[in-house]
Amino acid sequence: MRVHRSAHKDHFTVLPNEMLQRVKLRNGPRGLLAFLLSLPDGWRMTAQQMAAITGDSLWATRKALRDLTRAGYYTVVKTRLANGRIISVQHVTDTPAQFAPGDGPPVPGPPAPSKTKEQSKETSLPPRLPEPPVIPRPDTRPEPQPQPQPQPQAQAQPQAQPQPQPQPQPRTAPRPPAPVPALDDRTGPAAALLLRVVRPEPRLRIGEAEAARLAPLVAHWIDLGSTPADLAAALLPGLPEHVHFPAGFIHRRLIDKRPALPAPRAPLPTCPSCHDPVPRPGPCPPCGRAPDTPPAPLTGSARAFAREAVRAAQQARSRILTPAAR
Repeated sequence: MRVHRSAHKDHFTVLPNEMLQRVKLRNGPRGLLAFLLSLPDGWRMTAQQMAAITGDSLWATRKALRDLTRAGYYTVVKTRLANGRIISVQHVTDTPAQFAPGDGPPVPGPPAPSKTKEQSKETSLPPRLPEPPVIPRPDTRPEPQPQPQPQPQAQAQPQAQPQPQPQPQPRTAPRPPAPVPALDDRTGPAAALLLRVVRPEPRLRIGEAEAARLAPLVAHWIDLGSTPADLAAALLPGLPEHVHFPAGFIHRRLIDKRPALPAPRAPLPTCPSCHDPVPRPGPCPPCGRAPDTPPAPLTGSARAFAREAVRAAQQARSRILTPAAR
């Protein structure tokens, strides 16, 4: 390892190797100790200010201070002032347990002499210590470019005419309230139903004009088959602690919780032959019955047998009719 060190003339702090190379001292407390040793004497800084500057959390900063206290590099002692007030003083050292001889617990002091009210205000507080340093941020703004100087004009410019002063604008008249829509046979019962549903809930109290404006939405709910119980279940549960605009709240819920449209019914099936309605797709029972099948053609022996049967039937008929004819 090669170590490169720069020569400093001012604004630097010399730290002993014993502190920087101390075994079992974590890097977090070691870095915080180096930061505290770089501050001037008499500085006062809280753990919150240390955490804000170093970028560590408040918990990690306090844990690092406890580690430095156990190692002997940091301590906080209480000191009694001349007026009897006790303050806490922080002590930081680069050598363990090498604090100033006067540092220690508070000792009893003489009682403070009686003073006037103005004097007691001036001496009741300890001397104000300087504020922590503020690390300036680098200025990233672009450098301003030099502006070209205006050239003198050869001819005199005409004198500028004074600009007219703007006239004050007249106050606009307040907007008139929105007109109340007229109710009909459909929206009138819907507005009455809405008032009846929200009456048990004080946070949703609305007037007749607001109910008339919301009536078309409620009528749409009724057209979809909703009952007063369905409307109450959609508007009343889960209300916030304060409802500042009940009409707008009801309008939002009537839109967000609108019931779905009922599914369209399938058309009734009909018979493809006679077009009569049937319970299921397909032909009706009369049309679905198989037609009478034609007789199968006769073979040679069957045809001869049929001819003999016909001839025998004709002969028998002729014998029956012959005696009657005589």
